[in-house]
Amino acid sequence: MDGYAELRAFRGTHPYRSVTVGGVEWKYIAGPVPGEASPALLVLGGGFSFGDSAFRTITAFESHFRVLSPSYPSVRTMAQLVEGVAAILDAEGIHSASIFGHSLGAGVAHAFACHYPQRVDKLILSGFGLYTRGHVRLVSAFVGLFSILPKDALAAFYRPRIARLVAGAEGDERAFLSAYTEDLFAAHTKESALARLAVVLDLAAHPDRYAASSTFERPDDVLVIAAADDRGFTPREREALLAAYPGARAYVFGEGGHLTAVTHPAEYADVVERFLKGRPLPAGRSENPAVAALEARLAGFRARHQYRTLDVDGVRWRYLSGGSGEQTVLLPAGGTRMPDMYLLLIEALERDFRVLAPAYPAGAGIAGLADGLAAILDAEGVNQADVLGSSFGGFVAQTFARRHPERVRRLVLANTGSPAAAPLPWLPLLIRFLSVLPESAVRSLTGRNWRRWFVPDSQDDASFWTMLLSDVLSRLGKEDLLSGLREMKEFAHLPAERAGGVRTPTPPVPVLLIESERDEAFPPRARAALRALYPSAEIRLFAGAGHGVMATRTAEYLATVGEFLRRP
Repeated sequence: MDGYAELRAFRGTHPYRSVTVGGVEWKYIAGPVPGEASPALLVLGGGFSFGDSAFRTITAFESHFRVLSPSYPSVRTMAQLVEGVAAILDAEGIHSASIFGHSLGAGVAHAFACHYPQRVDKLILSGFGLYTRGHVRLVSAFVGLFSILPKDALAAFYRPRIARLVAGAEGDERAFLSAYTEDLFAAHTKESALARLAVVLDLAAHPDRYAASSTFERPDDVLVIAAADDRGFTPREREALLAAYPGARAYVFGEGGHLTAVTHPAEYADVVERFLKGRPLPAGRSENPAVAALEARLAGFRARHQYRTLDVDGVRWRYLSGGSGEQTVLLPAGGTRMPDMYLLLIEALERDFRVLAPAYPAGAGIAGLADGLAAILDAEGVNQADVLGSSFGGFVAQTFARRHPERVRRLVLANTGSPAAAPLPWLPLLIRFLSVLPESAVRSLTGRNWRRWFVPDSQDDASFWTMLLSDVLSRLGKEDLLSGLREMKEFAHLPAERAGGVRTPTPPVPVLLIESERDEAFPPRARAALRALYPSAEIRLFAGAGHGVMATRTAEYLATVGEFLRRP
């Protein structure tokens, strides 16, 4: 069946309904109700779309969801659109719904979720970003220019751009979309077309009014879909959107532009369906077998490991728990503040040990992080654990051993340093400098250092680790990143005493130090200071390796750690 035949059949069974909000008539499609307990799905289309433009999405999901899809009236503020959407839900007797928005629709969904979070079950934002000030000025000028030009001029501007976007579709589909685009142009008045742009500008120009920079406190319920070559929004603007949803899932197409649903229809539909049904997202695609294998392992790892939560003195902690065995291994996260980079280590340890791997909350302080680890052990009924801290995780592990020495059975410190060799005196200046920069700049500088330390260019699977670092970084806000630096500063001011510091364990716990010959993050002087702090420690030096030895020499690394922890 061709596109027009599908559309005609759809229109014959899905008439528009209407509701009046503030004197403005809203028209919307309301699909059938599959069952009494069926969840609702609200589909919000892009700039020139109407309610029935989503006919394929409605058809695909109406067997499991009660699907609603509105046409936008000619209003010029985002507040009017948000209230209209709420009124449609009210008219249909729906308290809450999953919301799927693309382009302008994603902007409406974003504003609605910030204003009515209790009415959102799951949130999918596709092909959208938060405009920079420069982009706001540019679009404002564009709207001003086309306000004095005839409607045909606006269509002439968009026609070649849309043609490029749909060029990746198959022949019959490309022909349908090109023809249907002309139908949309004809259906719009000049006023209605410009109103769509005015709404996006209203959102961008008044972030405080629409809480556009506030966080939606359910990261597992948010999916952001983007394409690396989407020219509708800059990478910085897409990063700003992700920053508004720390911890949200992200699926990025390498190519596909602003209409990935058209250029990659099967993959796009699969991602949306998996997310709405609570299934793991597909792994990324790669022609490199090693990278493809790691991507599959990551997808499986995340599917098997759901975060547990714990409130500690008013601070919300998240942590992974897996494996089994009499011994428990506690893995304080490194500078990435999330345990995802440990996935190969966690998988290996879970065969023989129970593993607890926390993500760090922002603002806890180095002592608060150590005490949070103790609270997690309490919550899981663990009296004593083997502790493995890598990089910044080594700082947290040492602080934990000082504050809770009786809870440490063995201590592994990998690619880390001691208070005596912490990065002072330049760290306080760096914190002040980054504090005044925008979040995107802080994230960019952080990402550059992470890639330099963790991912050698010569590594066969470097693209996977680069992707994983970028994914983790997208889930962290500015305050998360600054918290890490402040905690490093606090660690540097701890007294450089021998293992145990405030209260040395008796007898001293066994300690293993893992070092890399070419570790740029912890050069020879820092490693020497750590060895001096633990003179009885075993030392495993990886010749020629860098800071990311856990990823570059995985088999040797895992064997070293496993052998040490399995000792009685």
